[in-house]
Amino acid sequence: MKDSKISSNSIGPNESTRLRPKLEDFDDVLPYVGDYGRYQWLLLLSLLPYGITYAFLYFSQFFITIIPIEHWCLVDELVNTNLTREERVRIAIPRTNDYPYYDQCHRKDLNFAEMLKSGKDLRSFEFQTNKTVECTRWEYNFTQIPYPSIGTELDWVCDREYLISSAQAIFFCGSIVGGFLVGWIADHKGRIPALMFCNTIALFSSIATASANSFWSFAICRFLTGIAFDNCINIPLIIVLEYMAVSKRTLVVNVAFGVYFAVASTILPWIAYYISNWRYFAYVTAIPLLSVAITPWILPESARWYVSNGMTDKVVEKLRRIARINRKNPDLRIYDAFVSNLESSDAVQETATVIDLFRSPRLAKNTILLVLFWSLTVISFDGHVYSLKLIQSSVFVSFSLACSTELPAGFLLALVLDRWGRRVCGFLTLSLTCILSIAELLFSSMMAKLAMSVMSRFCLNMAANVGLQYAAELLPTPVRSQGVSLIHIFGIIAHTLASYITDSAAIWEEFPMLIISILSFIGATFVLFLPETLGQNLPQTIKQGEEFGRDQNFWSLPCYKKSQYDGHPHYHSCEQ
Repeated sequence: MKDSKISSNSIGPNESTRLRPKLEDFDDVLPYVGDYGRYQWLLLLSLLPYGITYAFLYFSQFFITIIPIEHWCLVDELVNTNLTREERVRIAIPRTNDYPYYDQCHRKDLNFAEMLKSGKDLRSFEFQTNKTVECTRWEYNFTQIPYPSIGTELDWVCDREYLISSAQAIFFCGSIVGGFLVGWIADHKGRIPALMFCNTIALFSSIATASANSFWSFAICRFLTGIAFDNCINIPLIIVLEYMAVSKRTLVVNVAFGVYFAVASTILPWIAYYISNWRYFAYVTAIPLLSVAITPWILPESARWYVSNGMTDKVVEKLRRIARINRKNPDLRIYDAFVSNLESSDAVQETATVIDLFRSPRLAKNTILLVLFWSLTVISFDGHVYSLKLIQSSVFVSFSLACSTELPAGFLLALVLDRWGRRVCGFLTLSLTCILSIAELLFSSMMAKLAMSVMSRFCLNMAANVGLQYAAELLPTPVRSQGVSLIHIFGIIAHTLASYITDSAAIWEEFPMLIISILSFIGATFVLFLPETLGQNLPQTIKQGEEFGRDQNFWSLPCYKKSQYDGHPHYHSCEQ
């Protein structure tokens, strides 16, 4: 189709009817002004502050609340003596058989003031007693974690250790509220105002976090900060995807997560390490949120939002700007034809709500399986993140190593996902996570545990990306965005539960890995009951969503792509 022939005034009725659908959608007209040029590369660059913001919001609380494994009762009488830290522990703290080899929540019930008055050298005595009392204050070994966190300042240990997980859960509750609130603003006022709203709240609440001096003041600040979590990256991603060529949209996700998010999360531990002050660290992690001041100049408004609100003049203005930056000179009649098609289109669009996902059995089954697959992946992912502090190594090194797997995981998945299929990739990644988590449970060597943890994170990075793509491909078009939002809400609930997995180490040191291995195994099993989407046309209606994959059987090889020629199915192997 040549540009010069595209005009609603210069073509006949039959030809107009045939060509009109070709310019009814923004994706139809975008190639004429450039769908993969300078403008799109500038948009990819504009994702940088939002990718960093997402990583900092996701992981900063881990380092703000972190507590050294080595902590013990503070005995006031012994603090101002010439006794070393090790000597105070030996004299006042009962011994145990597990690392750190002393009781972290109790001290010996002895009169240390009288013992000091006696003038005896306490180093030469071994004070044995079966009587203990609970700690009221604690000392901490800041060798591996070189700064006090809010958790150590407020003594969130022993019977108050749950406050760390509760604060993390409250942060994710803020994200749930933000999903509904920011979503409403995005639909009614635009994507850019919604993004600026949530990031502005997060900016001021992140700064206010540094002034928190109690659990509830900290929790309120984190709840408000959580409003921007996910929204801070989802909105920019959706906007950039709309202006990108369909064949290049995978690049957007890989750049945002595989590069920006991966690099930011890898260096975040070292920012905390070298600042060595949790309050200053809170200020520094708020810096990417300052991008709210330049958001209207680096991100365009959603073209689809303009179209859905009848702002065709804004759409044309945006198309002209894209063409100018991409150095394209399309026939000006393209814009007129596009606007004419938009205004005269009488196509009836199927409307549906999220309830329609559960009206038919197969679609309901697939939706529930997608929710379970994503939720179990999130719990396993976060469980591994939080469990890094249980390994007897530098948490900064282990955390950084685990985050650095994001980039190679993205590259590997890009190579195999369109060859092996979504189902087999989802099954293999979670199955390997199960095996590696069991291995981490069984190994006693710290280096072996760290290696298993890093490899598990590598697999979970791929599993998460499979889950994101699976939902977008399997849900039918009329409820795709609503369905993905539903899955996202359950994922946030999973985030809140995951933080408590680490607390189960109080029951048994290896309990977290046992839980993660079981959950990842269940997730791997569930994904086998999903239909394969590789090589299939996406379901466009609720009926197609119900019928999708009906011709597949449980033992179908997902590695083979299925296509239709002359009404007959044909399979192409991965090597073709």
